Amino acid sequence: MNLRKITFTAVALLALGLSSCGTARRAGKDVFIALSTPVNLIYGGSTDGVSTAKEVRAGLDGGAVTEFLVFPIAFFGHAIKHTFYGFLHAGDFILTPLYGAAELHPYGPEIEPIDIYTGTWFDENGNASGTDAESGENR
Repeated sequence: MNLRKITFTAVALLALGLSSCGTARRAGKDVFIALSTPVNLIYGGSTDGVSTAKEVRAGLDGGAVTEFLVFPIAFFGHAIKHTFYGFLHAGDFILTPLYGAAELHPYGPEIEPIDIYTGTWFDENGNASGTDAESGENR
C-alpha cells in the first residue's frame, strides 16, 4: 500500500473514532440499506406497486382488470425508486468521514440518519416513534 491510501484510511478511522453516535448510526443505516437494496427493490416495489394499483383502481372507478394492468408499471416505477434510494445511501456512506469531522467541532451539526426509510433501529432518538392518532403529529 502506498502512503496516500494509508493516510486516507487513518484519517477516516480517526474521524469515525472521534465522532458521536449520530455518525455511527448514520453509517450503519447507510450500509444496511445499501446492502439490502436487492431485497428492498423487490419488496418495496411490490408493496408500493400494489397500493398504487389500488389507488388507481379507486380513482378511475375501475375493476380488477384496471388494477391488474397498472400493477406491472407501478412495480417497475417503485423498484427504480428503491434502487435509487439504495444508491443514495451508498453514496452517503462514502461521506461518513466528513460527518465525523463535522461533529468534532463543539458547535457542529447533530448528525442523524437519512429519513427515507424510517422505523429502523438506527432511527431511535430516545423518543417514542410514530404518529399520534389524535393530533396527527409525530411523537
